[in-house]
Amino acid sequence: MQMLKSLTGALMAVCKVTMFAAFVAMMVLTLFQVVNRYWFGLPIFWTEELIVFLLVWSAMLGLPVQLWEHQDIVVDFLNLPNETLEKVKQWSATIASIVFCAVLAWTGWQFAIRGWAVISPTLSISRFWFFLPISLCAALSILALALRDKAPSAGGFD
Repeated sequence: MQMLKSLTGALMAVCKVTMFAAFVAMMVLTLFQVVNRYWFGLPIFWTEELIVFLLVWSAMLGLPVQLWEHQDIVVDFLNLPNETLEKVKQWSATIASIVFCAVLAWTGWQFAIRGWAVISPTLSISRFWFFLPISLCAALSILALALRDKAPSAGGFD
């Protein structure tokens, strides 16, 4: 179990590096597009679609990382006086989140498969790659929820 936790932690670190690289690429491409459009009068048509592609990937990769690091939003409006009931509430919330992510992973995969034959107009790649992060990151979120340390989440309105 500890090895699986370590592997998941390493996977989350890869997600963080990938998100950072995607964000930097988005900023560089945006600057490139602005300079080309307003300085040289030569808009580059493919940058907008690539920026959207990178935005989707970076945003979706953020979900499992956020869950792994206990930065998820918590709205706790039911304070229970009993510690056992509080643990039951926490477990119920985790199970509900895992079920939601499982449904999202399954339906996201079905959506991605349907997009396989559709080609993006400017990048000329399958729309599958635009929709894949939905199911991939939902599956990673299940791993994060199941294997993360049992600590309270930092974000939210308690």
